[in-house]
Amino acid sequence: MTDLRLKYPIVLIHGTAARDNSLFWGRIPKAFRDNNILFYYGKTDGWANVSNNAQLLKANLLRLVETTGAEKFNLIAHSKGGIDARHFISTLGGHEIVASLSTLSTPHLGTPIADYLMEKHLSGDSITKKLVQRISFLLGGQSPNPTELIRNLSVKEMHAFNRSNPNMENVYYQSFASTMNTAQDDLLYALTFKYLTRVAGENDGMIPLQNAVWGDRFEHIRAQKGISHAAITDIMRRNIGNLQIPQIYLGIISGLRALGL
Repeated sequence: MTDLRLKYPIVLIHGTAARDNSLFWGRIPKAFRDNNILFYYGKTDGWANVSNNAQLLKANLLRLVETTGAEKFNLIAHSKGGIDARHFISTLGGHEIVASLSTLSTPHLGTPIADYLMEKHLSGDSITKKLVQRISFLLGGQSPNPTELIRNLSVKEMHAFNRSNPNMENVYYQSFASTMNTAQDDLLYALTFKYLTRVAGENDGMIPLQNAVWGDRFEHIRAQKGISHAAITDIMRRNIGNLQIPQIYLGIISGLRALGL
């Protein structure tokens, strides 16, 4: 066990269709506890749009400021969670209590998957649109708005988002992303991997690699076997090739510690 305590606590922020527990974060919470890393969860909604989740994140962090005495936080966000966090930081005054934002597989430049879904399946009053809405309710969303959520992550919408939510000077931004090598790396993403490979090149089954690049530093996470969009959160609780997923997060912590954060 190593003592990797930071100046500011960590806040883990999940993405779409996820929750704040070890079901979605795998062995990562245990790795944090084993290394004396103080952390909290973002308490956002797996099915809410960006603006609603940014408000939930704001309320949660302000509550943590009051109850813990923490002055600032280091945010680590997966997928859409990174967009929720950026909106909070840039538009809702979050830069005052956020020291850093580290994103993993976040569609900072959008994902063509969202554009495809909006154009082909979620326009008008389609059956697919109604089905997605129903599923989001059944899976326990606090304020589910799956169609708006998907629209938020389209390439077009993210270009507008980036203009309205610039990086803040006093916040350190860094990004990480993995890629799949073949469709067999994760059959859940086999079809979307093939589609994105055709239209955008390297990807993790959901986000093109180049669209996940953001901030002062970027790292392409590689292993002997490809790492999918979900696998990067250690949801499968197993090593991928030669890579232990929790070590990625401990590496992020070590980097923040070196920066005095």
